[in-house]
Amino acid sequence: MKSKLILLLILLIVALPSLAEYKIYDLIDEKGNKLTQTSLELTTGDVYISADNKEYEVVSVENGQVKVRQTGVVDLSTYLTMPLDIQVGGSKPVIGIYHTHSDESYLPGEASRPYPGEIYDVGKALKESLEAEGFEVKWSQANHNPHDGTAYNRSRDTAAKLLRYNPVTLIDVHRDAIPDPNIYKTDVNGQSAAKVRIVTGKQNQNRTNNFEFAKAIKAHADNNYPGIIEGIFWAKGNYNQDIGPRTILLEFGTHVLTLDDALVSARKFGAVIAQTLPQGGGRSERSGARSGIFWVLLIGIVGTAIFLLINKNGLEAFKNLGERLTHSLRRRRREKP
Repeated sequence: MKSKLILLLILLIVALPSLAEYKIYDLIDEKGNKLTQTSLELTTGDVYISADNKEYEVVSVENGQVKVRQTGVVDLSTYLTMPLDIQVGGSKPVIGIYHTHSDESYLPGEASRPYPGEIYDVGKALKESLEAEGFEVKWSQANHNPHDGTAYNRSRDTAAKLLRYNPVTLIDVHRDAIPDPNIYKTDVNGQSAAKVRIVTGKQNQNRTNNFEFAKAIKAHADNNYPGIIEGIFWAKGNYNQDIGPRTILLEFGTHVLTLDDALVSARKFGAVIAQTLPQGGGRSERSGARSGIFWVLLIGIVGTAIFLLINKNGLEAFKNLGERLTHSLRRRRREKP
């Protein structure tokens, strides 16, 4: 009997952190309307940007309800015409992917299962999508189970190792745990798909840059696949986002949707990330850069030809111009103190 009680106690200790993870909160606006649900622990001052780009601020949290007030509407169009200024060296920019919660899966199977959860299939699909856009992807398949309050401590080491590759962005791939499938259910080009929620933490020095990056991602996602983003949370927490710029958390659907729904969205998301990082050198951007260099060279050649044609001395004048420039440079060097 004593041994059974000890076993029961051990099971409860293991299970309690996981059960706490699934506490669900309703976001209620000033008119009493339910905007969405979340399993994130929110606090006063946290921000939620909805699918239709309305911005809300959390004013209170009590009895499983998060009361919010609308503070405005966010204009994301500027991110389409004024991209983020990100300078990257090398021919193939690197993106890092990892999974803090290694057990996360989808119905109709178990929503939580031993390593590896189906969330790794989502990570693989995102990896392949990004590679098709010209990125080099470092995808960690490290196991960070159990799914408890210290999972982020274990995944922090993984994230730090990925930073050695100097990634342009570091993505922690998750799925949500809310029980209402309609919040995340959508379709993309006629295919059943899962919406994606972006989460950025406020308790780190990169909070503003990460939040701006999240808004830029939503702008390009809205432009390419309207409705694929459920929203953005700028919320209490760190999520290991203090370790580098453009470190974000993406939730691909929730456990009551299917893996196939999440895979559809993951396969589309490579193009979204590539367009959000125009100087990150996705395939189309590098092609555009080469095209730009070609036109610069062509304009230079045409300009030189026109100069030779309209100048009465032709090549001789061009030669004299070169000699005068060389003489001027030598004189300036002699005069330089």
